Amino acid sequence: MPEESYYKRHSEERKAYQKAYYAKVKEQLRRNREVDKAVRPEVVEARAAYQDSYYRKNRDRLLARKREDYARSKES
Repeated sequence: MPEESYYKRHSEERKAYQKAYYAKVKEQLRRNREVDKAVRPEVVEARAAYQDSYYRKNRDRLLARKREDYARSKES
């Protein structure tokens, strides 16, 4: 059986790092979005359009993952 990939082996560490990073820069990211909204509304519109198309394209997969996470939380 092939060895697990580096990505899979270190997924928990990566998730912990990402969570800590985004908690640290949360306010800065929020402020950047406010500035974009005021100064460059086309960026906000493009972001919203992308997010909408991504959700529509991947809706089934996203909802399935949400159902799995909910079921897993009910088990524990």
